[in-house]
Amino acid sequence: MSDFSPELYKAASGAKSLPINKDRTDDPSFQSPVFADYLAKGDLSGYMTALWQGAAARDIPSLRILIFLAIQAHEPENAMDLIDMLLDTDDEYVVVLGKLIHQAVTNIGERLEEFGDDEDKYYLSLSMEFHAALCKTELEYAKIDKEYNDTQSPFALFGEAENDLVRAYINNVGRQNDLSTFNFQLSTFPINPCVSEEKKNYWRGLYRRDDCSSNQAAIYQEALNYAKQGDPFAMYVAGYLLSHGIRTKYSNPTVTILEPNKQIALPFLRQAADAGVTEACWETAAILFDQGDEESKALGWQYVEKGAEKDDKDCLRGMIRRYEGEDDIKAFEYLVRLAAQKSTHEQKLKLARWYETGRGCEKDEKKAFELVEYVYNNSSASPYDSSQEDSVGMLCRYLREGIGCEPDPERADKIYRWYQDDEDRMWELLSR
Repeated sequence: MSDFSPELYKAASGAKSLPINKDRTDDPSFQSPVFADYLAKGDLSGYMTALWQGAAARDIPSLRILIFLAIQAHEPENAMDLIDMLLDTDDEYVVVLGKLIHQAVTNIGERLEEFGDDEDKYYLSLSMEFHAALCKTELEYAKIDKEYNDTQSPFALFGEAENDLVRAYINNVGRQNDLSTFNFQLSTFPINPCVSEEKKNYWRGLYRRDDCSSNQAAIYQEALNYAKQGDPFAMYVAGYLLSHGIRTKYSNPTVTILEPNKQIALPFLRQAADAGVTEACWETAAILFDQGDEESKALGWQYVEKGAEKDDKDCLRGMIRRYEGEDDIKAFEYLVRLAAQKSTHEQKLKLARWYETGRGCEKDEKKAFELVEYVYNNSSASPYDSSQEDSVGMLCRYLREGIGCEPDPERADKIYRWYQDDEDRMWELLSR
């Protein structure tokens, strides 16, 4: 599995584990949810919410139960995400589980030819291997921890309610619909940067993804806690997820974990932007633009300009759109700054067209040719990125007509034939 973490391999390889710390949480005041209390009220959705809050606090009992539910719900990838979270707690249970999960993945890896292109069969077999690993873990861990009895094991804890709880996991994972609890005045919290760069980078890798809802639910709760402590980047992450919402990867049914609510997101994002979080500028402006009134639009452009000053890509694009056609000289200035950044091939080609025609600048065909040739040499064929195809077309035209270079129709023909052959190979691979 591509998401199999190095930490899990370490655990699976038999590395010596640290003593279990049953009280280890990021929030010492957190109390593990008691299933019987929620069952008595018939509130399985509330129990799921409490479990995800526990996961955000790295509460060991909550994480163990969520791993159990993910495996019982035939969601091995979600189980892997949760196992990664449990590894952070130095829990001896996950060392035992990690060894057996590693063996399960190895077993499936040796059977890949058997599955062919049948993805459903592959995931069903992987789920069964995970289930077997979980059952064996329960037996082995009970020998290590003498206190791990029938009242602690999820297999015995849920009894006849297990199937209902598994369905609650699938249909209501970490549901957070009562947004009123998050509607507090951020101005009452002084700015207090307290999130480490390591944690910021972890959040950056996950909070925008569409296929890791379990991680996003945990990140949201974690970011919310830090936002209340005054950390500006945490305010941005919490605000981003409040603005866009969190949904699971399930296509049928689509499960909402967090409903988008831009009005509650706005104070988070705005204070983050005011505190210097560049990424928050465009998100703040987008909500203000949606409000429609002239005052909000004017304020939105102030945030776009603020982000553009720090070369935020979204804000630079916004400033280009704002001035293009009305003040091309101004738009050209922003286009140059955007095209100078990495992974902006389309903008480099657009800049080349402006240099070629002298739009917003002094005409410079040589500069246009250099930009197009750069994109041609540094882009790749992809159905999701048209920059290589566009650069091939422009470069061939430049070479045939001698725009910014000596005419070279022979090279143009060679480039075109190479691109057609490469594109055919790519689509052949994609259609397998």
